[in-house]
Amino acid sequence: MSNMLKVTIPRGGFLPSLAARAIQDAGLVDAFSNHAAGDFGPLDARAARILEMLRDGVDVALATHHALTGLLHEQLAGGASFEALGLTEPHRQLLGAGMIVALADVFARELGTMMALDPPEGQLDLDGLPGLLGIRQPPEQLMTRWLKLGAAYLRLKATGPFDEEQDPAAELGAALSAFLQLGRRAVLMWVEQGATRPMIRALEALESFTIAGFPYEGLRIRPLGKEASSGLLPVSPADIVGNEEYLEAGLRLARDVAGYDFELGRNPKRINPVLFGLGKPGCGKTVTAHAVGNAFLDFCKQRDIPAKFVVVQRTDWASSYQNASALNLVKIFREEIYGFEGVCGVYWPDIDTAFASRESGQLRSEEKQNLGAVFGIFDGTLLPKDGKWFLLCDANTLHMDEATVSRIAQNPMTVEGPSTPGHYERLIRVLMLGDLEEFMTLDARGWERVGARCVSLGLSGRNVEAICGNIRAHIQDFEYPDAYFVANASEREALIRDLSKRVSEEDVLRFIEEWSSWKQEASDRAEEDRFEREVSTLVRRLNATRLATALMGEKEGEV
Repeated sequence: MSNMLKVTIPRGGFLPSLAARAIQDAGLVDAFSNHAAGDFGPLDARAARILEMLRDGVDVALATHHALTGLLHEQLAGGASFEALGLTEPHRQLLGAGMIVALADVFARELGTMMALDPPEGQLDLDGLPGLLGIRQPPEQLMTRWLKLGAAYLRLKATGPFDEEQDPAAELGAALSAFLQLGRRAVLMWVEQGATRPMIRALEALESFTIAGFPYEGLRIRPLGKEASSGLLPVSPADIVGNEEYLEAGLRLARDVAGYDFELGRNPKRINPVLFGLGKPGCGKTVTAHAVGNAFLDFCKQRDIPAKFVVVQRTDWASSYQNASALNLVKIFREEIYGFEGVCGVYWPDIDTAFASRESGQLRSEEKQNLGAVFGIFDGTLLPKDGKWFLLCDANTLHMDEATVSRIAQNPMTVEGPSTPGHYERLIRVLMLGDLEEFMTLDARGWERVGARCVSLGLSGRNVEAICGNIRAHIQDFEYPDAYFVANASEREALIRDLSKRVSEEDVLRFIEEWSSWKQEASDRAEEDRFEREVSTLVRRLNATRLATALMGEKEGEV
């Protein structure tokens, strides 16, 4: 008998049409449509993407039910057999639980790439749950019934109306994820005791049990080794163009932190754990920090060092204030970062946005004090500088008061991005348009001239990415002929190769000049507007939190 269970999803999905139908029948498409007005029909692009994530989760849930059913039949028959054995109610409860857990895990994982998700508090009422899990019904019907409960939860928790600062699709997605996580918690509480408990133990005893590539112990995800990552882009140091000094400083800091001595409780080296980068928008600050984070985790994994890397999102920062002011963020640093039983790296982007609000005349002294409390991260009063953690933080400009700058910029570095003709050639020719190089007719001297022009214009990596997008669209500006739709794979490749346009040095320079003639100024103006808008939003949220707390206190006094 097999001692392994691997739930895999084939290309194109397991049963995506059934998964989509379950979502439709549960009324969730209508729920999102009621709050989503956009340019893409009844659903805007963000709402549609969230529902696609949900469909992926349901699809994995159906595949999990299928795989678990096969394992149960094999175990009950004592091995390979043509005998079809009936499943009891506890067996069906296990199958239903596996589906609900898989759905919650996949949806939270995918939605987490779009937004920050806070763990929900409380639990769902267990009344009726055993009967729902154990009822005789096709798996897609169980999914429909479960998602109908989710739709009812949304009607209670995310009814709107939403203000201009809220994204209705995001609010609904977060509320739906909260319901699925609460349901997952309730289901695990039920199946890990009673008649299903022995089957959970049997799952835990499997040599290998994976769902969509993630290892499980019973119906709980097993940590992926000893390292943990949060929100990192799939980039490595080899993908970074320019920023050599900043990259090397980050890698050196990461390697130093990996040398923390857990027995002594300190790092043999005395290091400054904060690396601050200052650079214009699009220069590659973010992608460089993510490359350092991935390199740090890989370095620790190869040496069996428990490690973690955390990305502090601006939404995390804002929601921390909404829930419990800066004290909640302080708790995150103390418990999730320093409290982690291993070494930890942190990336905090656009840190100037958070601290520029200290200068706002609209901010009360109470909120300014809360912001000031977070200074302990930088001066050693919040987290000891013992070499167990490091922080990469950056800013586009020094929109901060002198006290903030003096604390954060103890190890300041200028992040310039690509700065030589060779940098731009690698960025365009290899990293951004490498798959289309056969259609680029530039010789070595031509690439040098293109790189030199980029240098003279001071283009950022983000600028070059926009230009490369235009070049790619130009190369692929063709209509599919009828022959394409009846051709095999190799014939299609040949057709695309013949139809794609060639790009000369003159073409590349023309795209560069057209972009830089007016879009550069617009981009810089938009960046400044973005900064001012984010600071203003943060100030409003801080003051709104104070006002809401006061109003709640008044209402409680009236009761």
